[in-house]
Amino acid sequence: MPDGRKHPHARVAAAVATALTTIGLGLATAGPASADTDLHAVQARVDRLSQQAAAAEKRHDHARKTLTGARGELGRLRNQIQVQQQTLDNLRAQVASMVTDTYSATGGTAAPSEVSTKDSEVLLTNLTLVSEDTGSRGDAMAASNDRLQQLTERRAAVLDQVTRLSSLENTLQERERQVDTRVSRAGTRLVSLQKEAAAQRLRELGGPVLAYAKSKVGDSYVFGAAGPSAFDCSGLTMMAWKQAGVSLPHSSSAQYSSGPHVSESELQPGDLVFYYSPISHVGLYIGHGQIVNALNPGAGVKISGLHDMPYVGAVRPG
Repeated sequence: MPDGRKHPHARVAAAVATALTTIGLGLATAGPASADTDLHAVQARVDRLSQQAAAAEKRHDHARKTLTGARGELGRLRNQIQVQQQTLDNLRAQVASMVTDTYSATGGTAAPSEVSTKDSEVLLTNLTLVSEDTGSRGDAMAASNDRLQQLTERRAAVLDQVTRLSSLENTLQERERQVDTRVSRAGTRLVSLQKEAAAQRLRELGGPVLAYAKSKVGDSYVFGAAGPSAFDCSGLTMMAWKQAGVSLPHSSSAQYSSGPHVSESELQPGDLVFYYSPISHVGLYIGHGQIVNALNPGAGVKISGLHDMPYVGAVRPG
């Protein structure tokens, strides 16, 4: 989907990219081999369809611009034809008037003071009877008539071109829409596979992470501590994820910026959950609406409810 309009396939690509960022691109290679193969196949399909969508959009844009130009020319020709027709009508009226005057001057007292249009057309067929001035106007009228004919023929040709281009533009627009639809469907499938791979990797990593954190329940809370028997909130989450080979900063606010954010509805065991504004506390989600966290000096490391504190959001490490 570029003009003041946003390219449809570009919107799809941006949506897919945003979704992939949200669930973590680093999770793409995790999971069973079959799922991994499917993911790569769908990724390749998204890439291929995105290229096709870009090509279809380019063809459509070119056809639309050509059609716009042809319609503009058609409008200009219509105006020119109107002007030329008016010029020709004026010349006809002048020549008819001069012929009538000549006829009246040479036709005796019986010559009528007014001549009908039919009579004027008869007189116009014998310009040898009029003065040299009338003859020059007759030449101008003939030239004007030729120009009018040329404009009319050109208008017919451009009108035919507009008709063909309009049909082509409609066809290309429909093809672009079809490709964009296929990109969107493939992108949805890709995001789904990415989420499955992310969840699988989180399950694999979450084992040692959660095991470590849960084993510290009952340990003391000490500000700035990161084990082995005392922790502050970010020290506990940092050391827990270290068991899975993932490095995190020793700061709750810094950990909030350390990975892709996930919605509460997408929480998985092992996700980091954050509290207060500004952020000043972090824990590990363990499932079933519970977290393990180094709560405070009075409580130490304990299991709490997900919403026991003002919940802010969650991050998926890895």
